[in-house]
Amino acid sequence: MRRLAVGVVVLVVYAWFFAATEVSLARLVRGIPWMADFLRRMFPPNLGVLGSAAVGALQTLQIAVVGTTVAALLALPLGFLSARNVASRPLFYPARALLNLFRSIDTMVYALFFVAAVGLGPFPGVLAVVTYTTMTLAKLYSEAIEGIEPGPVDAIAATGAGRLQVLRFGILPQVVPLFASYVLYRLETNIRAATILGFVGAGGIGFYIQTYLRMINYPAAAAVLLVLVGMIMAVDFTSSRLRARIV
Repeated sequence: MRRLAVGVVVLVVYAWFFAATEVSLARLVRGIPWMADFLRRMFPPNLGVLGSAAVGALQTLQIAVVGTTVAALLALPLGFLSARNVASRPLFYPARALLNLFRSIDTMVYALFFVAAVGLGPFPGVLAVVTYTTMTLAKLYSEAIEGIEPGPVDAIAATGAGRLQVLRFGILPQVVPLFASYVLYRLETNIRAATILGFVGAGGIGFYIQTYLRMINYPAAAAVLLVLVGMIMAVDFTSSRLRARIV
């Protein structure tokens, strides 16, 4: 009876959410001609803008790589401070609260903040990626540290090793492969995030997409999207191969 009651409550809440979001299959069907017309206007793509699109794609990649690598380093101390089995309570709770606070703010909001602070261009995009990714990676790092096998750590500590030696020989060998996998995964997602940051003036290929769409130059926007898709596919393929070798 309890499971049945929980199931009914879940269905009722879901039905409420479904209605509140105004989901309508009829509206979707009515919008198909407009979507088809939008796609029709994008073909054939204007290949004359491929040069500009490539420059924007390269800048997006640069924003994601710089932001992710800096964040990966900054997240290391935060990850250990927010790991329950490593940090003391006076350090753990403030660090975990800090992570939750900054992770609740989206990268786009950080981008708007930094654009207002330092101006347009790729630099605010890097700052936005660094800020959000640092907190996200620190959370992933802490979970990896909390999931380590205690046996090797206890064995090294039993030999009289200090805290740094326990960290070096007991903890790091278990978590470094996971850390590398997390960094590569965040690089993939940051490339997509850096694309959107261009819509608020933070540089990258998103700036060209926004510009061409505002100019109603749909063929040029289609060419930029093709470059974006190609870049993301290449990065995803490379990252997945690297993560498979690491893990």
